[in-house]
Amino acid sequence: MRYEFFPVESRIVDLLFFPESIFFDKKYRKELESSPYMEYVPEEAMKEYEAYVEALKPYEADIQKFYFEDQSLPSLLSKSYAPFGYESAGDYLEFITSRSEEELLNCFLAKLKSLLIGVRDTHENGDAMGMDSHIELLEQIPLSDEERWKISKLLRHPKETTQEWIRLIKIIEPIFDAFYRVRESEVVKMGEKIIKQLTLTDGEAIFEMSNQMLSKELLPNGNILISVINNYILEFNLRSNVQYIRWGLDVEALMEKIRNAKESELKERVLLFKNLGDKTRYEVVRMIAQGVETAKEISEILGVSQATISYHIGNLTSSKLILLDKREGRYNYKVNFDYLESAYQKMLKDFKKIEE
Repeated sequence: MRYEFFPVESRIVDLLFFPESIFFDKKYRKELESSPYMEYVPEEAMKEYEAYVEALKPYEADIQKFYFEDQSLPSLLSKSYAPFGYESAGDYLEFITSRSEEELLNCFLAKLKSLLIGVRDTHENGDAMGMDSHIELLEQIPLSDEERWKISKLLRHPKETTQEWIRLIKIIEPIFDAFYRVRESEVVKMGEKIIKQLTLTDGEAIFEMSNQMLSKELLPNGNILISVINNYILEFNLRSNVQYIRWGLDVEALMEKIRNAKESELKERVLLFKNLGDKTRYEVVRMIAQGVETAKEISEILGVSQATISYHIGNLTSSKLILLDKREGRYNYKVNFDYLESAYQKMLKDFKKIEE
């Protein structure tokens, strides 16, 4: 497979979907915060998203006319008119402007039909279907009532609505540029780096690059876009006339943090069980769990010198098995049961047979 990075198309797609940033607080923040990887996302990234929202606020009402909960006007256009092969966003928007009412309607309908699984296309074009059939098609797609209403308006006035959207994009473009220019050079470097890695490994590198989430078989083709605006996205666009992967600019750095954290976590888990593998240390943990709180008491019970017990407790503390606690003005030790339970569950997960 031939892999190719498209810098111009990367910018165009980021521009077209930049207005969706207005929904950060409503949608994307919740998605990020519910993600198991949220702890690895730097605070600077959250501030950057918030800056997008602030810059777009004056246009919020207009944005909501064309960007919906699950779909948007540019995502509907992409089925037939993916922004590949244009020298600028202006050229792409000019091409869209030149499309006829019927062409735009058929484009939107093609995208809507692709959202349905197992729907038989009984009509070749939108004109033959008629508006009642359009509405019937919308009823079959899982959309909110508001989203369905907005798309029905788009189907009734495809050219007029599309031209309104294009005017909005042209107004917003300078705002987008101010953010994009800051990291544009990074986009080129990242795109070239990814292409080199994929080419040298015949696509196999995608497995490690995605933290073992994606395999070579999932690559739709060799078209790579890099996103600044959605800098943690990893998107496979399979429903456009030109398929592509959209790779967030900071995805690789995020995956590296996760890999390092997992490696560190594994080492901690090994250290924990290594400590429990020593009979004296195991007895020390058992004594503390039973309420024996000081090294002196433990040494007397086990018949081992207090210095030796202190040495073992130091190792148990470094492996997070034992915590130093203070109650009623006295320092004592307690077993870190939360950590022990977590490590045990992760060990079971490590050893669990993968279901085929």
